[in-house]
Amino acid sequence: MNTQMLNTMDVSSTQTLYLELWKLEISAANDAFIHGQHSQAFNHYEAALGLAKTGVEGLLLANEVLNLLAEAERQIAALVVTRHNLADLYRQAGQLNEAISHLCDAHETLFQLFHHPHSAIRELAQRHLRVTHRELMTFTQRHGQHIRINQSLLLTQYVCECCRQKREH
Repeated sequence: MNTQMLNTMDVSSTQTLYLELWKLEISAANDAFIHGQHSQAFNHYEAALGLAKTGVEGLLLANEVLNLLAEAERQIAALVVTRHNLADLYRQAGQLNEAISHLCDAHETLFQLFHHPHSAIRELAQRHLRVTHRELMTFTQRHGQHIRINQSLLLTQYVCECCRQKREH
């Protein structure tokens, strides 16, 4: 077995481990939230976010993703779900700036993945970008305009326009 194949297998098994640990943390967070234990929910959501971020960072750094595509969808979804759950928790606590930060961070991370060299990762990111865009728009409708949301949406709009122009040339 060559070294590249072994490294890809190591990355894949690491990604799977992160996802399994993420599931445990997100489940504990959701359970704590349902039972009104918001402090515990925050702690578990933050731990889940750390695992999700590590998994997505692995995707951003991976050159060979063919064997990781099955995990990529789950890693991306884990990050979006965790960020959105944290945003909901912060919104409920009246901490709108923190909620906005999580919504925008999810959107901007997906935008980084949208520029991944592998087309399948770009497609996954684009699909999830629709979700994060909708969440940002819904938040704006409910709570009014916010500069961070506007910047996040403008950044992605500008970069999309640049990508479109590159394809045309």
